[in-house]
Amino acid sequence: MPGTPNPFKLDFHSNPYCQVNNAQHDQNMELLKGAQENNHGPPPLQSGINYINPGEEDQMEVHGYRCQLLLTSITWLLIGLTGGVLRLVFHWWPQWMLYATHRKCPLRTADKVLVVELYQNNHKCFYVKSVETVSYDSNTQTEHPVAWDDQMLTDMKGVSDVKLSVHLSGGVFKELPSLRLFRCKKLIYVWDEGRGEFLKLCGLDRDISTSALHQQEGLSAHQQGTRRVAYGCNEINVPIQGIITLLFLEVLNPFYVFQLFSFCLWFADDYMYYALAILAMSVFGIVMAIMQTQKNQRNLRSTVHSSDVVTVIRGDTGKMDTIPTEHLVPGDVMVVPSHGCVMHCDAALLTGNCIINESMLTGESVPVTKTPLPNSDVPFDDKEHARHILFCGTQVIQTRYFGSEHVLAVVIRTGFSTVKGNLVRSIMYPPPVDFKFEHDSYKFVELLACIASVGFIYTVITKFMRGISVSDIAVESLDLITIVVPPALPAAMTVGRLYAQNRLQAKNVYCISPRTINVSGSINCVCFDKTGTLTEDGLDMWGIVPVSNRKFQVPVKNVDKMDYREEFLVGMVTCHSLTIIDSKLSGDPLDLKMFESTGWLLEEPEVSDTSKYDMIFPTVVKPPSSSIVLQSVDDIESPLEIGIVRQFPFSSSLQRMSVITRTLGASQFEAYCKGSPEMILSLSQPETVPADMSSVLEEYTQEGYRVLALAYKWLPRISYLKVQRVAREDVESDLIFLGLIVMENRLKPETNGIIGMLHNASIRTIMVTGDNMLTALSVARDCGIIPLGQRVVVACGLSSYSGQPAQLLYTNASSNMPPPPTAHCAGDLPNSSSAISFETLESGALSPADDDSAATTGSSYCFVMTGKTWSIAKTYFPDTIPSLVTRGTVFARMSPDQKQQLVQELQALGYYVAMCGDGANDCGALKAAHTGISLSEAESSVASPFTSKEANISCVPRVIREGRAALVTSFGIFKYMAAYSLTQFVTVMILYSIDNNLTDIEYLYIDLFVITVFAFFFGRTEAFEGPLVKQPPILSLISLSPILSLLMQLAVVIAVQWASFYWVQQTPWFVPYNSTAVDEDDSIACFENYALFSVSSLQYIILAFVFSKGAPYRKSIFSNYGFLVSLVFLTGFTLYLALDPAQWLRNAFELMVPPVMDFRLIMVMLALVNTVLAVFIEYFIIDYIVSRKLRYRFHDIDRSRKKFLAVESSLKRNRLWPPITKEVVMDVSPEPSWKPPCSPAVTSVRAMEVELPHGDVTLPSKGRQYSDRSVTVTRNSTGTVDSDGASAPEVNLSVPDVQ
Repeated sequence: MPGTPNPFKLDFHSNPYCQVNNAQHDQNMELLKGAQENNHGPPPLQSGINYINPGEEDQMEVHGYRCQLLLTSITWLLIGLTGGVLRLVFHWWPQWMLYATHRKCPLRTADKVLVVELYQNNHKCFYVKSVETVSYDSNTQTEHPVAWDDQMLTDMKGVSDVKLSVHLSGGVFKELPSLRLFRCKKLIYVWDEGRGEFLKLCGLDRDISTSALHQQEGLSAHQQGTRRVAYGCNEINVPIQGIITLLFLEVLNPFYVFQLFSFCLWFADDYMYYALAILAMSVFGIVMAIMQTQKNQRNLRSTVHSSDVVTVIRGDTGKMDTIPTEHLVPGDVMVVPSHGCVMHCDAALLTGNCIINESMLTGESVPVTKTPLPNSDVPFDDKEHARHILFCGTQVIQTRYFGSEHVLAVVIRTGFSTVKGNLVRSIMYPPPVDFKFEHDSYKFVELLACIASVGFIYTVITKFMRGISVSDIAVESLDLITIVVPPALPAAMTVGRLYAQNRLQAKNVYCISPRTINVSGSINCVCFDKTGTLTEDGLDMWGIVPVSNRKFQVPVKNVDKMDYREEFLVGMVTCHSLTIIDSKLSGDPLDLKMFESTGWLLEEPEVSDTSKYDMIFPTVVKPPSSSIVLQSVDDIESPLEIGIVRQFPFSSSLQRMSVITRTLGASQFEAYCKGSPEMILSLSQPETVPADMSSVLEEYTQEGYRVLALAYKWLPRISYLKVQRVAREDVESDLIFLGLIVMENRLKPETNGIIGMLHNASIRTIMVTGDNMLTALSVARDCGIIPLGQRVVVACGLSSYSGQPAQLLYTNASSNMPPPPTAHCAGDLPNSSSAISFETLESGALSPADDDSAATTGSSYCFVMTGKTWSIAKTYFPDTIPSLVTRGTVFARMSPDQKQQLVQELQALGYYVAMCGDGANDCGALKAAHTGISLSEAESSVASPFTSKEANISCVPRVIREGRAALVTSFGIFKYMAAYSLTQFVTVMILYSIDNNLTDIEYLYIDLFVITVFAFFFGRTEAFEGPLVKQPPILSLISLSPILSLLMQLAVVIAVQWASFYWVQQTPWFVPYNSTAVDEDDSIACFENYALFSVSSLQYIILAFVFSKGAPYRKSIFSNYGFLVSLVFLTGFTLYLALDPAQWLRNAFELMVPPVMDFRLIMVMLALVNTVLAVFIEYFIIDYIVSRKLRYRFHDIDRSRKKFLAVESSLKRNRLWPPITKEVVMDVSPEPSWKPPCSPAVTSVRAMEVELPHGDVTLPSKGRQYSDRSVTVTRNSTGTVDSDGASAPEVNLSVPDVQ
């Protein structure tokens, strides 16, 4: 799980240097307050409340309770008196059972705990958990016993007073005779008597130094057994519930309980046919739900469950022992087999190297090399030391170490505490979907229940006054509740989502959470990752830009034609992390492209892959032609072969990698360093760096190229032993700058069209990437995320240093700007590959320009910023976050946590956010977004509700289209089911006035054949295939359009039914219904029943027609053949019943058909008038007048849930913000004396609004001159260098003592 800030460092600090006017500040603070109310991080800690995981993402309240015998007895007595109804209520709300039988007490004495999880301050989840006391003796009596093996039982014999071993903090395991603990969401929380609180039982991943991990020598069988009692078995066990359990859980669902109540009521009222039909449908639904649940549980279990055997080292004997992987506990030292394995725990590598396939986590099948954990007193951090951790679920392909020495790793996490375990927990306990439609639907059902209550009371009073028997009053009054709140409503609501899910699956988009399909219909903002999402996964080699005599040479595109003696080429073929696995070159795609462009060959010794660790030259590179020779010192010709002696792997924090090499026959070693230009320049000798470095680098990065820098140095007077021990800092210093490596990352073919489609639909697009600023900015312009001519404002955050407060400054990004003639400041280079964007702005101070120039000209601009600026703004300038988020378009160098924070800030402003990404670094944002769409099929994609088989963004409009169609379908079905209920309610209430009712067959025909058929086919109308319209569907049921629509349609229904009821009584042949007359057949046939049944039956069809809308969100109903056939058939059959039904139908329906055909035609004419009025209301008044003309006329943006509208309005009015900074002052921080020149894109730049028509901006031409040759620094036959004065620097080769 990603780490979270310390809870005591969450306060915001304002800064007097932030130049925001008062009005802007006040409004943003108001919005910030609202954002904090919708808090998307851990809620603030409150005094007097106990917490578990305080300050972390899964922070939860915990309250202690102790059982009271008297309260328990009273509660069970009440349960008996209510016939179990009270226990059923407690099943739905288990915390109420706790309140009724327990009393609150301190956690120290509690036997049960109530865990309260507050998600985004909107959803509360309650977990009632028992506090267990676990000891060795009581292990077999606990709910989660540990299975002992025979060897363990033998070791335990004769041992008295066995203590359990747990790690809570400090790297020291406590030995305790017993543990008080509870289990919640598959994690264990242990009572710490010293601190007086429950702490999460952690492995060796917290509060421990790397040196303490190296001191782990393994566990004895006894130690392992005692730890396993506390930690449990090392397995990710997804429980499969039995048929009986699932049956009870399903039947006790409120929906089925209500259906059971309805069935009993109908059975008592002799509505046998309909009751049996509903019973059959319910049984079918329950069986299908149980089968689907068990299938999902089995699929998940089969996906995550694995078992194997592993070799561990026993700490007491030093011998190796083979045990099942389920027996592993934190502190075990395991032997990683040389032939590879699948990891069943998280372990820190102590010795040797491992080549790992982490596609389960990252979605990238490129193997990565894991190196041993540093042995120092540095605190262990699973993020910083990720390159030394073997994660659960990943596959070890090979291990390498000295000869037959074993590769060792110490287990740090097991079971659900592992990274894979956290992924599975995210599936088993998904966060609640916060969607207004679902909240409103519950409110609407409550409103229907209120209407039913009114009808219930009215019926009871009127029938009692007419002297009806109590039993009849009870049955008929309760029957109204089943009419107004239809039992089939929940099932009907899922229809649209299921059809949309199937349609998405047919288009290679798979959804594991159908509830989120409706949410995707409201998306108005999409965040995209860059690499692998908008652009191709791999990089292509564009060329190199060598440096000679402090001047850039003509770019070279045909790298394979370069002189083999050139240092630049040697650096390209050696400075990488490639290796040969199964006779195939493997490694980072960037390194692969770079190496393949040279045409050189990479060879490894013809020995077992596992024995390459201790070879002097484990990897050798040589030119393709065997005739190439190198003249050695002794004038003996030998083939040109270069061995890679030592490698310092790439580090994201260091932004570089380096290697030490030696050429066959040479007398000294060389070091090559490759990384971000900013970092390499800071490590290079100033006299080797070209003066125009800033402008050249900026030109390439602004065109979207990914740029790396290369440098080298000689290592004179150093032995092989010292090479293996020399510190990385000594090697990577005083380098000679060689030049730039230019890679290009092409847009995917679908990107431009999809971005344009989203823009045309007024769906905001944002790029959030871990790549550098200028490359991201160029890609954003190329794909249309930043429209042509739009002004770009760079937000620059400056950290506090030397007593200076932090600053947040703004500058206009320039797309075509020569370097300024002013003095250069420290390190302000344009951002490039592998560099922290605008990192060196920390070392410069920018002063605001004059008032006139500070004002931004025009209100159409967007912000771009880096993760560092984002962090500074959130910490020191929280009042600016709403403005930055509302206008932010490109967010570069964003960490996974920052991506998630951005999504949550957008949600706090009222956006419905979709996130589209392809890697594990997007997991947090994918999970936090309303709609997460993963382009990777790795197991890490389980955090995302949607997964696309096609690795491009064409899935985004598909998901939005289907979401809109499903949302409109859900609205239509809900309105239809509500209108049907109210229509039938009106019919029954009118008939109740004469003590009449619909017959059993009439109910059956309406509910089963009309309503169910329409509900089934309603959602089969496919999504509209035309362009996405700008206006998304209405999101709230409790809004003007749906409420007014229902009320007006209901008014027409009442008017038409009352007209038919009144009209039939005015005819000369009318015979009033006499409820007191005793009929031999107990028939309730009468003319009033006929009039209301014939009209209302047609009204259900009319409502289905007008609520089933087509464009612009769905296709026309004429494309839905099932719905169309049902419409025609049911209309024809209903007209047949109303006009001239056969005698057997009259008998079955108990219809008393009027003797005059004219009256029957009048009923049909009333239905026709109803149709015209319903269409006029729905399509003209609601869709045209209300939704289009009046929807925004009375819209108050200041009170809107869409807070970003108020921010946008404020930004448009305030033309003096943000204040633009222009001038550059010299560095004042105590940094190294020499700094590379600063970038004009960062500091001294002009506004992007150049003097061009329509605000067009000219970009540098991508047409370049390049050469097939290169003459730069070359090596001579003696191994020295000819570099025109750039001599080999002295290097500090002092080696610390190695223990």
